[in-house]
Amino acid sequence: MFINIIDQHISLKPTEIGDAEPLFALIDANRAHLKPWMAWVDATATVADEQRFIESMLTKQARGEVFITTIIVDGEVAGMLDIHNISAANHRGEIGYWLGADFVGHGVMTKSLERLEEIAYTELDLHKLQLNADVANQASRAVAERRQYHLDATLPENAFVNGAYVDEAIYSLTVDAWSRRQDD
Repeated sequence: MFINIIDQHISLKPTEIGDAEPLFALIDANRAHLKPWMAWVDATATVADEQRFIESMLTKQARGEVFITTIIVDGEVAGMLDIHNISAANHRGEIGYWLGADFVGHGVMTKSLERLEEIAYTELDLHKLQLNADVANQASRAVAERRQYHLDATLPENAFVNGAYVDEAIYSLTVDAWSRRQDD
């Protein structure tokens, strides 16, 4: 895969080991912003931790279990977006994403997710995408809602984040619903 240009400012690129340093720097500068929603923030304490994470994800990607990208805004690393827990048998996967605080509120994630949906449905041959968000994470939920994901359920105590169980809103988008929007 090559760099996928979304607009004059935003692109998705395949995540590489060389991205570990700028991604770690972004995580490190945004710990307070990310920690309430992301269980992995404290465990990412060094560039080597981020490198190990990327290596693990690239191994999973080679097996078809994950599709991982780095979000670039105006040439700067802005965050990550992926499809994980890909099930070849069920043609489905789960969306995961995060952005540095400076990039939130500018449509970056909504536009990036729109492009990832296109990849999921046209290149990866998936039928359904699922997106789980902490019910209190209004910014994350707003992305799903702007992309017209269906709210399937709210599951109490569905994820363990920072030592506490949190309720999650479970959203989904099928290829059929996505295709109908493309035709509009």
